[in-house]
Amino acid sequence: MSFHPSPEMLDAVNEWRQRRPDERVRLALVPLLRQRFHIGPAEAVEVIRQSHAGGANADAS
Repeated sequence: MSFHPSPEMLDAVNEWRQRRPDERVRLALVPLLRQRFHIGPAEAVEVIRQSHAGGANADAS
């Protein structure tokens, strides 16, 4: 079974990117995703990867 990030997860990545640098340092992206969505580190990295690739519908190749 493969992991598919929800639109809310992808939005969280975009919101984090909009923060000031000092705010990003206080809570890094992977821990933020893990806490907010109760996912593991591998899933958090996949959310970030898919946000770079164009969202949940991006090709997984």
